[in-house]
Amino acid sequence: MADRRLDEAGGPAGGTTGGYIDSFENMPGAQNQPFGAKPRRAFVPTTGLSLTIDAGEPLRGLVCDLLAGPLPEAAVVVRLDRSVEAVGRSGRAVTGSWLVVEPVGSPGRWYRSGNARVEVWSTPPPAEPWLEDDPGVLLDEAAAYAFG
Repeated sequence: MADRRLDEAGGPAGGTTGGYIDSFENMPGAQNQPFGAKPRRAFVPTTGLSLTIDAGEPLRGLVCDLLAGPLPEAAVVVRLDRSVEAVGRSGRAVTGSWLVVEPVGSPGRWYRSGNARVEVWSTPPPAEPWLEDDPGVLLDEAAAYAFG
């Protein structure tokens, strides 16, 4: 019997039925890219970089730590130049100069600039902030950011 997997591929927009990727066009998420487009180059943040965040007002700070966690990309801990206040959905207010910043999107990847989820912390967050009883408060779900 002949191998029919190549006949069943369906072309660039159709994906594959054989359980493998036979070209860039058949990779997940590639169908919403213009033909021949190259994906944006991902960026790896490091400590010491400056980060500007626009969450209704411009905030500037330095990346102090990286937090590996349940997301594919590490979150960054940022120490701001000044304190900022955020009020959560439950009405709990937090004033602090520490932020936990995570990239948004599917998949969430860091780039030199983009959008990120931003939480305000009154103290430096622990290594696993999602396990804390007293977590930070959400400042913005999709704040614009730029590494400097």
